[in-house]
Amino acid sequence: MAEGGEVKEASAGKGGFVVALLLLAVLGAGAGAGFSMTFLNADTAGAQGKAPAAGKQDAHAPASSGKAGEAAAAGKRAAAGAPAEAQKEQVIGLDPILVTLAGPQKSWARLELSVVVETGEKDDRTLLLKTISEDLMSFLRTVPLSHVESAVGIEYLREDLSEIARLRSKGRARGVVLRSLVVE
Repeated sequence: MAEGGEVKEASAGKGGFVVALLLLAVLGAGAGAGFSMTFLNADTAGAQGKAPAAGKQDAHAPASSGKAGEAAAAGKRAAAGAPAEAQKEQVIGLDPILVTLAGPQKSWARLELSVVVETGEKDDRTLLLKTISEDLMSFLRTVPLSHVESAVGIEYLREDLSEIARLRSKGRARGVVLRSLVVE
């Protein structure tokens, strides 16, 4: 008789678990639907109430590149009344950096980044960007894969790369912008 009682308690526990699981699934689906409806209504209300002005570039459209893009960006900053200090800086893209990360896995990493640099002579800037790129490549060879597996690790990596760029350029480089990091 004692064995029969234990079987009934075990089956009742399984049924309770299934009911609780179904209840959580229904609550989760309802919360997700309510959340998405809230944001869909906010997006449609914002789109109906505010139409983009003619002649203005979409915020999600890719920025133009090259000298024409730099000149256009400088013109927009000047027209917007940006401070003179902001007009003396440019964001310049470096060539992609391909390195083997440190550690037993020997993972490959491809890093695309840009450097925020004070404007100056073009020849001097080209040489500066080459030396910064070489220093960043040397540093990346010492970074193990475990250091870039999390968002915090990537933030620390960005800060380290910015510091290396500032030191190498003697303060002319203001920082580094990570565009992409692919680890294989």
